[in-house]
Amino acid sequence: MGITRFLLPQFDIATCVPLADDYRRAEHEQIRQALSVLIENERPDVIVIGRETFARHVPELARAYRLPCLLMSRTGNLIRRILDGVYPEDLARQLVEQLRAVDLIVVQARHMAVALQQLGCSRIAIIPNSIDVQQFLPKTRDDNLARELAVRSGDIIVVHLSNLTVAKRPLDIVNSAERALDQNPRLLYVIVGDGPYRERMEEACRRHHITERFRFTGWVDYDRVQDYVNLADIVVMPSEAESQARVYLEAQACARVLVASDIPGAREVIEDGETGLLFRKGDIDDLTTKTLLAASDPELRARIGRSARLRVQTHSIDYALAAYIAVFEGIVRQCSG
Repeated sequence: MGITRFLLPQFDIATCVPLADDYRRAEHEQIRQALSVLIENERPDVIVIGRETFARHVPELARAYRLPCLLMSRTGNLIRRILDGVYPEDLARQLVEQLRAVDLIVVQARHMAVALQQLGCSRIAIIPNSIDVQQFLPKTRDDNLARELAVRSGDIIVVHLSNLTVAKRPLDIVNSAERALDQNPRLLYVIVGDGPYRERMEEACRRHHITERFRFTGWVDYDRVQDYVNLADIVVMPSEAESQARVYLEAQACARVLVASDIPGAREVIEDGETGLLFRKGDIDDLTTKTLLAASDPELRARIGRSARLRVQTHSIDYALAAYIAVFEGIVRQCSG
């Protein structure tokens, strides 16, 4: 197995933002040329499309070579923008036409399948997101990490892990912390990650005079994420939208209480009060109430953590691997028959 790289005009990660016409034309030409050479040389059984925007270019080429193509739809942000009517109509129409031409679309969650069905896509498989449940295990706190973060005995640790973008609603955490700390000053918030809202969060902490109860770690190596999750009593995720966030599953695998906004992606992994706690998205009072509830009740945290750990086993890598093998074998068999 090898990796063939080819250059695009620039590296773009904002798949839900329309690209300039010149960019799309250059992207199409680069993909068409490079993929044609790969198909001729490698003669694959199936083509896997790794992002929704590439569906503009690949299905037509796959049909020309009489090969099945499969799309991995990972976030759903682009699909939601099309459904909400905020994506340019002509580009949306072209993309939806190509999405319908893909032989199979694989999504992580049921709500993503429903969104695609609303666009007229019918060939969809759901394979839930996966994590290594042997790497993410319930463990005692890392004493060295606790000392590094100046965690004191008796602190109740609330951890948030993300890229600190607007979609994660990170300022909700600070606004909730101001209220929660009035009632429980033992709360200590650890923010893992970095992004455009970090500076705003730090400024909000200073404005609310709660800086001493926050720790900002910046980016950490993925191998250490489990240590930060196991440091937590509570993991809080107030996101505006998620497909199926891996941090949800990591928190559950470590038997930590996950407090998440009540959005479709969270409802698919959290049974409120049993495998986590849900609060009304954007409702600072409700977020504060659920945080204080979890903080005040160690037995509740332990019970929810045990149930969450059991539930998350269905998201193991072994389960996902078997599901992908079945999907690949099925689509090749179907399209060659």
